[in-house]
Amino acid sequence: MVAVEPSEGMREELVRAVPAAEVLDGTAESIPLDDGSVDAVVVAQAFHWFDGVRALAEIARVLTPGGGLGLVWNVREPSADWVVRLGELYEPYRHDVPTYRGGEWKAAFESTTLFGPLRHRSHPYVHDTDAPTMVERIASISWIAALPEAERAALLDRVRALLDELPDRFPVPYRTDVWWCRATPGLRGPNATTGLRGPNASAGSVGP
Repeated sequence: MVAVEPSEGMREELVRAVPAAEVLDGTAESIPLDDGSVDAVVVAQAFHWFDGVRALAEIARVLTPGGGLGLVWNVREPSADWVVRLGELYEPYRHDVPTYRGGEWKAAFESTTLFGPLRHRSHPYVHDTDAPTMVERIASISWIAALPEAERAALLDRVRALLDELPDRFPVPYRTDVWWCRATPGLRGPNATTGLRGPNASAGSVGP
């Protein structure tokens, strides 16, 4: 298993958690692996942050012919009243931050010939947690972590007040969304720069 991560801090955490993994400094748009060197690529909670067209071209380059690409997101389900109220507290701070739920990430797949059609399955589950852990989770959200300290502290106080209404431990309804597809055989390598469909196809060529 090879992990590619641009953040030094996250790489250090991964090395501690999974000592057997090979951990490399890189991004989805610049993967430090040879052409055709892996059978599968898995992206968790991240594809909506990528430059989708560039990332798909790079992923196709490192995959073996017909190799698989899997995308995973864990999403809180608004099936409990407190989950809805929690979202009402922090969602106004999101602004134009890219999201999985928004679906814009799918455009890169719709415009490329490098991969076959996406398939999808959803798996519901319940995560048992407590208030301090949930507050830490909300505090770690990128656009919350970037708030001015006073504003962030005030928001987290409101989150704590909401969670104080719940038992010491409580279930959080989630679902895991899994999307997958396979690289189109013959459309990889250094010349397969984008694999764009339609009138923009001249932006990149496709070679063997």
